Amino acid sequence: MAEIDLTLYEGCIGCMSVIYSIKLKPVYSQTVTTPTSIILPDSCSLSWHQAETYKELQDPNIEVIFNTAMTGDGKSLAAFISAMNHRTYSLAMYPTNELVRDQEKQVQGYKSQFLPKYDPQIYRLTAAILDDYINIGKLPSRLEGLEDIAALNEIILTNPDLFHYIHNFYYLRGKIDNPDRLFRRIDERYKLFIYDEFHIFSSPQIASVVNTMLLIRNTANHPKKFLFLSATPNHLLQGYLENAGIKTKIINPIDVAAYKFDSDSDDSNWRQISQPIDLIFPQRLEPNLRSSYEWLEENIEQVILEFFQNNPNSKGAIILNSIAAVKKLLPKLKAVFEPQWQVRENTGLTGETQKRDSVAEADLLVGTSTIDVGVDFRINFLIFEAADAGNFIQRFGRLGRHAGFEKYQAYALIPNFLLARLFADKSPPLEDKETYDRITFTNAIRSAWIDRNEFERYPKRWGGIQSAYIYSKLQGNYHMKQKYPDVAKKFGTDVQKALGISIKQMNGQFYHCQNEGKTKIIDEARSFRGSSQLDCAIYDLTNIEEPEVDRFKTYNLPGILSNFIFELWDENSFMEKAKKAGVSTKRFEKALCYLKLKDFRDVREDWHFHYPGNIRELAKTSKVQVLKDLEICQPHGYGIQQISDAVSRRKLVCFISDRDRNYLRAVLRLPMHFQVYPLTDQAENRGSWYSIAFGQDALLLETLTWHWKPKEDEGWIC
Repeated sequence: MAEIDLTLYEGCIGCMSVIYSIKLKPVYSQTVTTPTSIILPDSCSLSWHQAETYKELQDPNIEVIFNTAMTGDGKSLAAFISAMNHRTYSLAMYPTNELVRDQEKQVQGYKSQFLPKYDPQIYRLTAAILDDYINIGKLPSRLEGLEDIAALNEIILTNPDLFHYIHNFYYLRGKIDNPDRLFRRIDERYKLFIYDEFHIFSSPQIASVVNTMLLIRNTANHPKKFLFLSATPNHLLQGYLENAGIKTKIINPIDVAAYKFDSDSDDSNWRQISQPIDLIFPQRLEPNLRSSYEWLEENIEQVILEFFQNNPNSKGAIILNSIAAVKKLLPKLKAVFEPQWQVRENTGLTGETQKRDSVAEADLLVGTSTIDVGVDFRINFLIFEAADAGNFIQRFGRLGRHAGFEKYQAYALIPNFLLARLFADKSPPLEDKETYDRITFTNAIRSAWIDRNEFERYPKRWGGIQSAYIYSKLQGNYHMKQKYPDVAKKFGTDVQKALGISIKQMNGQFYHCQNEGKTKIIDEARSFRGSSQLDCAIYDLTNIEEPEVDRFKTYNLPGILSNFIFELWDENSFMEKAKKAGVSTKRFEKALCYLKLKDFRDVREDWHFHYPGNIRELAKTSKVQVLKDLEICQPHGYGIQQISDAVSRRKLVCFISDRDRNYLRAVLRLPMHFQVYPLTDQAENRGSWYSIAFGQDALLLETLTWHWKPKEDEGWIC
């Protein structure tokens, strides 16, 4: 492997004056003899973990399988071998719609290769696709749309949100429909449920999945299989399942030495799954929002352009934490690279057309988390930020998956204090200019980061609300008691063991919220990723190349206030223009307000929430509450008063702390994208500082701080 040419960096500005660099060895995965019950395409062989996954899927004693093979080792194929060979109806769930789109291409490719006799129909299902299906078919509701789609397709690729809501009695018409009308049809038809990249989720989603699995386990007419695919499995989920007596199987190639990192004379039973990589760590990056962006801005020509010039036919990606940073960087990259190389974006604000085409068209793809989770694109150059160890491993795993390039190079933009832990502290796990295998390197990355908070108390505190609601439907509905004898008792027993809760206490909490008129808190606890209390409907003018139909989107108000120049729009005009463009308007009906995004800000705007009442007393309660009359204070911005009025009118599920948000982030190890905002009690002089979190984040924060004494009382603590 060629040495890294350090002369590239001699003229670089600022933080590129010093670097650390290491080499990563290639990775080889062991292949095995094909089981006799599997028919593979010509010249195809199975890795050890793929054959092992297939074997465990056939074992009637195993309910849940965790496949922890490395990124790029074909976990997706392991999931669908049974569908291609034995008509196993499969429902697969992915955390992002972009990954759903990517996997649709993958599974269609498997179908073309395997040519299964029964010709399985494959369907990609998202909320937007479902709404379009309903409109085109003139169906009365999502219920009928979901029933149709399930009846017509043997393989469905969707997100876990829809699956959760189906099993929590959403989409039904009140007392007209039996509680099992929809979920029974899904569960009777599909035999294998696949959760891909589930490690990116936190404890609320884990609690939701446990509740759903236990409902299926106690109501399905025959045993189901659950397959979790993740290079970094979630031990919290595994523990809850074992508590409930569910038999799990972990398939980990590392445990059986099914990976090697050096080529030798006998490579016949090994397949290369990752290329050798040069990894560079620029130094002197500060832990703030601007540092990585400034490094990129300074090094567009000296680093990025020069790599493309020196390595013809290269493909690259830049993965950042901030949409605003992507938006600001994009025109600077286009000015340097185009027309010779195509620069494309893929973020949460990118329209569907450009998202679909960006991966295939781009020579340099610039994006956020929409492309870092599982999406398989062919690149040999990568620059990335990382929020935590798992995020680092995930993003770095995008590189080196495909042969055909002469050189593979990555830049990890991580703060200087993390570099110190990796390279400079006493007994550091890495040394500059050394070579490492992927396992050693991954362990070093994990050791450098302090683990983010996993919110272990959430399932017991709020996940049990979901359990109580499901239990009440099983216990109190005549049809359910007749069709599924003793199902309430069985579900209750299982879920109490799994989550360590008391159904009786959860029922009490449930009815207490109802009696106090706090059903919004119940709704939040029953949701999968939380509600969209502060989502705005937007008409996006920041991308001139975007088709009209893709300009209509939703985005959260805090992100808009911080990063965009916008203009207020009235609901009727927005809806009329959306309809004229052929856009379904259902998802915009509950928007907080309607805005035109005109441009992005060079500097983040300073703003905060204000509450005119007694914040101190609210903070003392240490409870999640439903609050009205919140206001927004922002020094600039057209229409800010109207937006503040819209916020003030809305009842918001929130949690207020008397600690500063930076203190909360540091002490509680909050994830990077955890949404907690500044709050004051006096609009003009800003008064005393508090912090406020909304929706599911409010529930999460409460589980961490409910036992804290109010700040003013700290002097009394011995």
